[in-house]
Amino acid sequence: YSEKPAFEGGTGVTINVIQEGKPDMAIDAKVGDNLRKVLLENKVELYRGLKKKTMNCNGNGQCTFCAVDFVESQGWSERSEYEDGKIGKWPRARLACLNNIQGPATIRVQ
Repeated sequence: YSEKPAFEGGTGVTINVIQEGKPDMAIDAKVGDNLRKVLLENKVELYRGLKKKTMNCNGNGQCTFCAVDFVESQGWSERSEYEDGKIGKWPRARLACLNNIQGPATIRVQ
């Protein structure tokens, strides 16, 4: 049995981004796009600080530096066991590199 996704692939949705020290931003995205790529393409600084800039894993799900806090979301599945193991101390966080957009969301970039 397979549950039908809440939003069809290619559907336009808005990802609202909250960043410390910067104005909030609304990004137009499509269901199925990779969250990390969309954020980087829209100049969201996922890798703040020298360590994060030089030591990130480039989207391979290893470093956890692209973790974002989900303030609100609609249509997104639960996070994976892998994410729980990597970022368990942040219960609402997701690894942007491992998640394709599934619906609208408001996220906080740490």
